[in-house]
Amino acid sequence: MKIIGQPESYSEMLQRIFYSSFASSIICTIFLAQASPTVSSFIDSISTKADFGSIKDLKALLVLIPFGIVVLSRIIRLHDKISDLLRIRFFFDTRHILYSLAHLTKVTLTKDLKKIIGRNRDNAMRVVFYKYASFINPIIDTQLVRTAADNWGWFWSLLESFFLFSLTTIILWMLDSIFYVKICLVILLIEFCLLLLEWFECKRNAKRQVEAIAEDTDRSADISTYFSSL
Repeated sequence: MKIIGQPESYSEMLQRIFYSSFASSIICTIFLAQASPTVSSFIDSISTKADFGSIKDLKALLVLIPFGIVVLSRIIRLHDKISDLLRIRFFFDTRHILYSLAHLTKVTLTKDLKKIIGRNRDNAMRVVFYKYASFINPIIDTQLVRTAADNWGWFWSLLESFFLFSLTTIILWMLDSIFYVKICLVILLIEFCLLLLEWFECKRNAKRQVEAIAEDTDRSADISTYFSSL
């Protein structure tokens, strides 16, 4: 399992998202406990202590509540839900991967073809991208795949954390806890900047992968044939 190092599988990427969201959830819970006597009393209602890594003797509910949140987030695949809502992956897959592959393989991208590609995005990604750039036996350079997955892992981790801190900020504002609202806003600003950084890195990595896929004549012909058949 690699949290900091480059992931070697999709599962390792999900583990990074899980643990980063867990850490964010603990911080958010602490903020809410400090801002609300009701939340604080509820957490104090169970005297059992728990350990979180090198941090010892945490109140059990300070660990159990965040753990419940991240388990739920994992079950519903929170980052996917946010992505679907904001059309993040749709935009990225079409603009920075599929359209680019079509352009490099000499396919004329009309407005109608773009709409068709959008409607068939999932299948198109499997046929012209993941076929060559998957974790398992990638056709292109493995390092290109791992680097891209690494950046996406951090992007989704930051996105989930951004969502959790945004929700916490709203609750804190409703509780009129201005001090902790300000702290959360600083955290959100930092995370937003990091999200932008990772987004541009994802774009750069996608460009490298797309170029590596299209540089082979046979692959380029197959991709062109697929797009022409839509």
